[in-house]
Amino acid sequence: MQKEFEDLWKIFPDNSLKGRTWHWWWWLFFFENPERPEYPRQLMILWGTRNCKKVRINDFLWLPAMIPKVQENHAEFESVVASWYCDGEKTHEPFILEKGATETDWGDGHGSIKMESERGSYTFHGKDADFTLKAENPNVGVDLRMVKWNDEMAKLIPTGRVFLGNLNMGYTMLKYRALLTHGKIRQGDETIDVKGRAYFQKVRISSITPSWYWATIQWDSGAYMQYFLLHAGIPMLRQQYSHNSNFDWGEKFIGKTLNFYDPNEKKEHQLKDVQVSKRYENDLPIFKVTAKDGDIKLMAEMATYGRCCWNITQPLIWPFWLGVFYNEYPARLIDFKYRNGSKKYGMEDMGKCYCNCEHTWGAV
Repeated sequence: MQKEFEDLWKIFPDNSLKGRTWHWWWWLFFFENPERPEYPRQLMILWGTRNCKKVRINDFLWLPAMIPKVQENHAEFESVVASWYCDGEKTHEPFILEKGATETDWGDGHGSIKMESERGSYTFHGKDADFTLKAENPNVGVDLRMVKWNDEMAKLIPTGRVFLGNLNMGYTMLKYRALLTHGKIRQGDETIDVKGRAYFQKVRISSITPSWYWATIQWDSGAYMQYFLLHAGIPMLRQQYSHNSNFDWGEKFIGKTLNFYDPNEKKEHQLKDVQVSKRYENDLPIFKVTAKDGDIKLMAEMATYGRCCWNITQPLIWPFWLGVFYNEYPARLIDFKYRNGSKKYGMEDMGKCYCNCEHTWGAV
C-alpha cells in the first residue's frame, strides 16, 4: 500500500508516449442539497498535465514550457487546474480554469500537490484516506476535508490496462471509491457549508485517448457501483458539441467492466457482459446500463440534470486540431434492479445514493 500511495503523487516522464501521456488527479464531490434533496450539489476539480507543446480546452490555450523535473521525493512540472460546480439547478463551468507551475511531494506516508497561477493557489495534501483540499482565487474558494467513511470504500484501489506494452501504451489508475467530506464553498461573496461524500482517482494514460462511458453510484447503505466502457470506431470522428450527431453510432467496445459492491455480502462483483444505451430528454441523456455474469443480473438507469462539456484539442496537421469532447453529467438514479440467485434488490431496497455519469467522443 505504501508504494501505491507514493505513486498517487508521482509523474513518470521517462516512461511516456511522446505527446500522448496524461497525468491527472481528479476529485468528484457529492454534497447534500437541502433545497432540492433529489438533486445533490456536485463539484469536480482536477489537476492535469500532458507532455505536449499545445493544448486547448474550449477557448483556453495552454502552452506548457517547463520540462518536468523528478527527484527522489519531489516533482516539478506545469499543469492545468479545471473545475465545474453544479448547485442542483445550474452547472457553473468553468468554475476554475487556471494554468501554472506545479509541484508534488511524497514520503513518510504523506503527499501533496500544489499549483500556483497568476490568480490563485490550488492544493490538496494528506495521508491515506485523509485529505485537505483548498482552492482560492478572487472568484472562487473551496476548503474541504476528506476522511474515511468505511473500511471497504477507503481502500486505495489500483487498476489499469496495457494496450501495446512495447510502446508504453495503456493506462493506470488509483482510486478511493468513497470518502466522507465536509467544508465550505465560496462563489463571489457568498459562502455555504457543504457535506457529503467524495470520489478520487489518479490517472496516467499513454495512448490516443479513445471514447468511453463511465459512471459511479454511491449508496448510503455502503453499496457501490461503477462501470467503465472504452470504445473506438465512428464516434472517435465526432467533432461537435451537440448531442445530436450523425457520428453517434458504430461503437466498437474494446473494454467493458462493471463493479458492484454488496455490503450485505461484503463482496465486490465484477461483471464483464455489460451493455449501455441512452436516450435524451430536454437535451440531456438518460443512461441505462445492464450487466450479467452467471447468476448475477443488474440494471441501472440514470437521469442526468446538468452537463459540463470540455473540448480538449491538440494540433494534428497544421492548421487542423483534433480533440475529445469530455462530457460530465450530474445524475440521479431512477431505476435499479439486481439479482444474484434468489437474492433480489430494487430501488426501494437500496435507499439514497449519489450518482455521476460521463460520456466522451472524439479522440486526442
